[in-house]
Amino acid sequence: MSELHPLAETFLDLLYDGPQEALRARKGLEDELAAQLTGGNHVCVRGFARAGKTTMLKGILQRACERTGGAAIFLDLRDPERDDGVPQSVEAVLARLTKKVTEFLARVGASELKADPKAPLTILGELAAPIFIGLDEVAVLATLGNERMVTLLDTVLTTPKNVRVAMAVEHHRAVDALIETAVVQRPGMASAFVPPIADDELVTLVNVPAQKHGVTFADEALGALAEISGNRPWEIVTFCALAAMKLPKGFTGVVAPEAIDALVNLDELAAIDEGQALIDVALRTLVAAMTPAERSLCELLAVGGEGEIPEDAIAALEATGLVSQSDGLTLNGAFFAGIVEAVARGVIKVATE
Repeated sequence: MSELHPLAETFLDLLYDGPQEALRARKGLEDELAAQLTGGNHVCVRGFARAGKTTMLKGILQRACERTGGAAIFLDLRDPERDDGVPQSVEAVLARLTKKVTEFLARVGASELKADPKAPLTILGELAAPIFIGLDEVAVLATLGNERMVTLLDTVLTTPKNVRVAMAVEHHRAVDALIETAVVQRPGMASAFVPPIADDELVTLVNVPAQKHGVTFADEALGALAEISGNRPWEIVTFCALAAMKLPKGFTGVVAPEAIDALVNLDELAAIDEGQALIDVALRTLVAAMTPAERSLCELLAVGGEGEIPEDAIAALEATGLVSQSDGLTLNGAFFAGIVEAVARGVIKVATE
């Protein structure tokens, strides 16, 4: 690590720790959803893996607290005791939530209040302040089975008036139908897909940290980043980290577009952990998370051909930012499009279910 250009270390920190307030994008949507939360609704944030759901969820909670003077409790629903993160039972999930609530009550000087292990959020109604609950990685509850997942979701979404829940859910075929009926269509629920970031947000995300090290990405390099990433922040930051890794340690000056174009090489990407992660997430999205109709649409757009695609598949992929209709129906992001084409043509072999 000591041999890396310091800009590479900065982008790697962004990649693994997430952006700080000054670099966080999509603040307009954060504000809109925070207003829903403080206005009495629950909130559901959706998107494919690495879309930025957790970052947005935390931003919504922060803004809701700023608006009201309230407090937030955050829980990642993956089981920290297991490598696969799979929760073992409804009771185990509620026990972790109960522990979080108990710790919160102690922190605010209300340790005399006791959370009910079967409905741990109910006790928070005894407090005067607004309380916002952030639940991350909700899709992992699918491993409990549909009936238990629905029961658990109903438990955590049945709250006192001063308690509202914001959750982040992966867009995944294993849970989409259940989430649609049990969460999105629930009265008092506001939901949104996490979109790609705007071009000006991309410039900020890239050049604000870069310029602190005497480096600027040229306008053409920024355009190349937008083209290959589809303006998805995790991809942007990963490609920036990979580009910075190639800079001489003492480099200052301008990063040219050629430095970005050279990154889109699957063999070279696979040789670096962060590059392999890009490939793995793209494959997981295409092969494991998408519905058959969504995958068929992506493959048709990548290699051409004819086929009838349901409108709901087009709408879902457009909402996630993976396809665009701004100039005809196209895949958004040259890197992802290349992965899709490689799978469709058999260059990358994947297991089929």
